[in-house]
Parts: sequence; structure tokens; C-alpha cells
Amino acid sequence: MRHKLTIWLTLTVALLTLWGCAAGPKSGSTEETTSDTPEWWFNPAVSETHFYAFGQAKKQNPSLAQKVAQQRARDDISNQVKSSVQNEIRDYMQESGLGETAQALEFSENTTVAISDNVLQGAVSDKYFKGKDGTVYIRVSYPKDGVDKALLNAAKKEEALYNEFKATQAFGRLEQKVSGN
Repeated sequence: MRHKLTIWLTLTVALLTLWGCAAGPKSGSTEETTSDTPEWWFNPAVSETHFYAFGQAKKQNPSLAQKVAQQRARDDISNQVKSSVQNEIRDYMQESGLGETAQALEFSENTTVAISDNVLQGAVSDKYFKGKDGTVYIRVSYPKDGVDKALLNAAKKEEALYNEFKATQAFGRLEQKVSGN
């Protein structure tokens, strides 16, 4: 009887152990069980009125980490607003020698550069999170009507510069007439 009770208890403990292991996190699961990242990092906001971008940085100096993360987010917004992409492919081949002693050299290079030059007046950091490991996460928002305002201001500056140029030309012609040349 005692032997049957021992076998029964051993089986029960083994089954409970297996059941407990099966209820834990599964290998290969895409769910994060412990995250040191803010929820908003994985669920980016979408808006009809604003651009949103995210930046992260991990530095020894917390102030520098915040500035770098914020700059990375602003850079992302600038690329969303307008970005000029340039691509260059270089392909180099060389062969020297004759017959079996010939040697060939081949080199290929692909370079892509994205250039963004925008004034982001009104872009603000609206979310901030510092992880346990010191990583700083920042979300920056920028009103979409800010793009229109920036374009209008750029056009006004361009017009002002053109008017200044025309005025300088007119004064130059007047000066020539007065001096008799």
C-alpha cells in the first residue's frame, strides 16, 4: 500500500511540474514578457494633424542621451516632411596578364545618401521615457500645418532677397547715371 502511495505521489508531482512548465512563457514567442521600453514605442501614434517620430539613445551622460534621442526623432520628422535621396553605384573591374597567369580584380560599391533640410519650428518632445539600462526614448510631434508655414516663410524670404537684389541693381544704375559713366 505504501509503495502505491509513493508511486501515486511521484506521478502527481511530475504531472504538476510538467503542467507548471507548460503554462510559462513559450520559446519563440513574439510577446515580450519583460519590457524596459515604453508602450508608445511599439504603438506609434497616427494623426491627421501631426507628424510623430521617435528617437532613442544610450549614453553615459543622461543630458547627452536626451539630446541625441531628440535629434534623432527630429531627423526622422524632417525626412517624413521632405527628403532628397541620391544614389550612386560604382562598378570597377580590372584584368591584367595573359592566359593562366591573368588576374582579375572586381569592386562594386553602392552608396545612398538621404538629405533633408527643413526648419522644424514647433516640433516638441511630447513623450519621454528612461529605461532601467539608461536608454532614453523620446517621441517628438510636429504639426503638419507647420510645413505649410515653413514653406510660406521660405517663399517670403526668397521674395525679400529678390527685392533687395533688384533694389541694389536700381541703386547701382542710378549711381552710374549720377557719376556720368
